[in-house]
Amino acid sequence: MEKTSNLSIPWKPYKKMAFRFVFIFFMLFIIFVDWSVNPILSKLYYYGPLSTVLDNVISWIGKDLFRIPYIIISPYDGEHNDRTYVYLLYFAIVVVAVLGAMVWGLFDRKRQNYDIAYYWLTTIIRYYLAFTMFLFALYKFFKLQFPDLGYYTLTEQVGDMSPMHLAWAFFGYSYEYNVFMGIAESASLLLLFRKTTTLGAIITMGALANVIAVNYSYDVHAKMYPTALFIMAFFLFLKDAKRITRFFFSGQAISLQAIKAPVFKKRWMRISKLVLKILIIGYYLIAAVKSNIDYKKLTEESLQSKSEYSGIYDIESFVVNKDTLSLENPLRWHQLIIGDNILEAVRFKEDSVAFINIPVDKKELIVYGNLADLAEKTQEVYNEKGLSDDTWIKMDSILIAQQKISRFHIETSDAMTLKLKGRVKNDSVYISAKRKSLDLNDFRLMKRRFHWINEASYFY
Repeated sequence: MEKTSNLSIPWKPYKKMAFRFVFIFFMLFIIFVDWSVNPILSKLYYYGPLSTVLDNVISWIGKDLFRIPYIIISPYDGEHNDRTYVYLLYFAIVVVAVLGAMVWGLFDRKRQNYDIAYYWLTTIIRYYLAFTMFLFALYKFFKLQFPDLGYYTLTEQVGDMSPMHLAWAFFGYSYEYNVFMGIAESASLLLLFRKTTTLGAIITMGALANVIAVNYSYDVHAKMYPTALFIMAFFLFLKDAKRITRFFFSGQAISLQAIKAPVFKKRWMRISKLVLKILIIGYYLIAAVKSNIDYKKLTEESLQSKSEYSGIYDIESFVVNKDTLSLENPLRWHQLIIGDNILEAVRFKEDSVAFINIPVDKKELIVYGNLADLAEKTQEVYNEKGLSDDTWIKMDSILIAQQKISRFHIETSDAMTLKLKGRVKNDSVYISAKRKSLDLNDFRLMKRRFHWINEASYFY
């Protein structure tokens, strides 16, 4: 391996210190924060020591260092919630990056530059961003992130929606807009090639800026995650920032140089590098597409299996321990919504909601509080029994036995009537519900589609 001439240019001290910090920070972020994107790291997390080590460290930081009194909820595969756990993890990563950069500098004071390390860091970030953004693009193409509008969303008053639900309804309405967003996000694949890195970084920053604006403006649970990805894209853009600024503001002609890569003298090494690149790109792209196809098929099968029950049910009677609750009783259910990709739930009086899950093969309906409450109760079980597949599979049964969620058995006497029998803590509950004659295509929002000619605004 030989170095090109520009590798001998010395870096300024502040640039070397900054590089040491971002190198450690970005690597720790990819490994410890976003491990779910990488199938190798996912296996290390679930089946290796990574989850145990992280949970122990974060628990110590939260409870002993910051004296946090409440339960610290661990992240799970594919989740990017801005939980306390994640903020503590960011804190730990920043501390390690600062200390690591200082120690690294003490032992590496004579080094003139980090050109080779810069190349490898940019390579890792380019591939990581490209695969991550392409994964989100596929969510748009397969319409998995923002599903079609269902019964719950179409019958919910706008004033009762959370900001995030409102955003999901907006994006979920139009598949065409999902495709547009997916195309913008899949442009990150330009990052896979050094000559198109700057163009890919600019488009990726634009796509992420839109994500950040939505997530911050609509209180979406993931704000720090897209911010970190944006910073990574900006890091890739920085090498050409001055040239591009001169181009736009001074009118000077410029040329953008690709990141210099180490040159391999031996032919077999050059061929091996090319083959390895093709295999890595091919594996991740094929695996990502296949996983989305499988998940899309799974969601469609789930909806199909629920088609017998899908719809909105008005509660006719609600009996607790043989005592029929009145319509004004706050414990009484008002409506039951089944077969909605975005949200399935129980509506109480006014805007109170309980969420449900329906294992149709067992003809059961599981009822729990809000998602934060369920996450906390689930974490309590994991803290007690450990993170394992066996615990995950038995989670519903464990929570029911601990009276933290409720199970109801489903019975149908005819196509329009649903009967539920179960227990809420120590009380036996019997519910009779009547399906409303509603079709999703009857709603004005679903009827009104694209029109080239509009003599007046269709605004009501």
